Amino acid sequence: MKSIKSKIFVFALLATLIPSVILGLLSFHQNDSSIRENLTRELRTLANHASSELTSWINRNIQDAAPLTTSRIMIEVLSNPANMQNGEKSQSHNMLNNYLRLVQARLDKFLELTVIDTQQEIIASSSDQSFLNKSLLNDLISLDSSQQSFILPPVTNEQFDTVTVSIALPILSYENYILGQLVVTYDLQSIRPKMEDPIKSSRGEILMVNTHGQLLLTSHGPSDPTAQLSPDAYQSLVNNPGELHYFQDFSQKQVIGLAQKINVLPVIIIAGRNYEEVYAARIEQRDSFVILVCTSIFIVAAIAIYLGRSIVTPLQSLIDATNQIVKGNLDIPLTSVVRKDELGRLAQMFNHMTEKLRQSQAEILTANEELRIKNQLLEELCVTDSLTGLYNRSKLNQIISDEISRSHRNKRPFTILMIDIDYFKELNDSLGHIAGDEILATVSRTLTQSIRSIDFAARYGGDEFIIVLTETTAKEATITAERIRAQVSEISCSVVNKPINVTLSIGIAQSELKDTSPTDLITRADNALYEAKKAGRNQARVVGLDI
Repeated sequence: MKSIKSKIFVFALLATLIPSVILGLLSFHQNDSSIRENLTRELRTLANHASSELTSWINRNIQDAAPLTTSRIMIEVLSNPANMQNGEKSQSHNMLNNYLRLVQARLDKFLELTVIDTQQEIIASSSDQSFLNKSLLNDLISLDSSQQSFILPPVTNEQFDTVTVSIALPILSYENYILGQLVVTYDLQSIRPKMEDPIKSSRGEILMVNTHGQLLLTSHGPSDPTAQLSPDAYQSLVNNPGELHYFQDFSQKQVIGLAQKINVLPVIIIAGRNYEEVYAARIEQRDSFVILVCTSIFIVAAIAIYLGRSIVTPLQSLIDATNQIVKGNLDIPLTSVVRKDELGRLAQMFNHMTEKLRQSQAEILTANEELRIKNQLLEELCVTDSLTGLYNRSKLNQIISDEISRSHRNKRPFTILMIDIDYFKELNDSLGHIAGDEILATVSRTLTQSIRSIDFAARYGGDEFIIVLTETTAKEATITAERIRAQVSEISCSVVNKPINVTLSIGIAQSELKDTSPTDLITRADNALYEAKKAGRNQARVVGLDI
């Protein structure tokens, strides 16, 4: 019954759960595809906007700084690079420093203005100590090969406590050859307000990283110069620009974003959104779906339990009644199932079947009793001698084989007595066969009465008998043999109505460990019987053992 109930319950759950899960998965897949498409479009727009703003910012800065390269004082100082006295800067160089400081003070968008010559040596700077060093200046292209502006990679500037971008503009002489470069340094943070979406339609965040994955700028607050993307996340973003990736940002939060390279500046623009924020609605939808499915499962399970009980309860009554029939109790009319459906009809048929079984039970019991008696008689006939009632020779061989096996296991001997009625042929011829059969039957009864319940007596053939004495030595068997011989001498025969002197010759053989079959033991007993007859009959003899 539990199997039927469980199958109904499982079927109801599966019928509810499978369609719900399939529809849910399809809905989530479509929703996920829609979210990814919309998010990809949104982040690409945001990255394009940030890239455009950064390019415009660089170009405006180049345009704003370009007029400074035509300053007369710069051209004159660089035109006379050897104008030094005792290792000190000349007055023109001091004037150039003051000029640069004045320009930097008036135009505060410049963090530093530095002039270098064609040997990439610093000639003048608006700062007392320029942050530019030889390693940074080595990134500049050769002044002899280009008259174009050059943008140095953004660096975390400890002197100005910000991320800076330096633009090197060529300074040309009046004859239009290169005298040096004006390196203009800007605060990259100044572009942060412009990198946000101007229409505020996106809640995404812009991250700007250098070619090593180090954070340079973020559109939503100050950046940590020590923050850095994992190498795997950075390579995945850079190698697949414009494609969505799931990665952990600098604060170890799960982010969905895409990368875009910038041509004017060696940086990577990453547009991203918080994973939980993007999928908040989906998570809410998932939770609502789970609640709905669980509610449906609960309702369906309740209905399945009710249906299961309405089917199983009558079936359980039928099973209980059937169990009583199996135990032999047929007086169990089924009255607990009163229904007009198939189960009700089944209960009626069950009651009819029970009645038929009760009617047939008496006949079956009678037939079984007769069959049992016949089987018992047949079994006795198979193993006993019809005249004497003792075991026959076939059963004797089986008994001796079992005793040999038991003797080997227990290491304890048993003994057999081979018994022969002395001069039985003469008695049978002189008194008649009827008297001979009575003598055999009387001797058999005496043998049965003279042994224990654990011993066995069998008719070996003609007037020979064998007694198996379990767990008995030859010495003990000799005592039993003498008792049997004495009791048989007192029998009488009713057919001839006169006393008959019946004597027995007995051969005794004790089992040995070398015995493997009944023949071994019977042969020794037969030899002992032969010795008893040879010695004058009416006696018991043991061959091969000192008793």
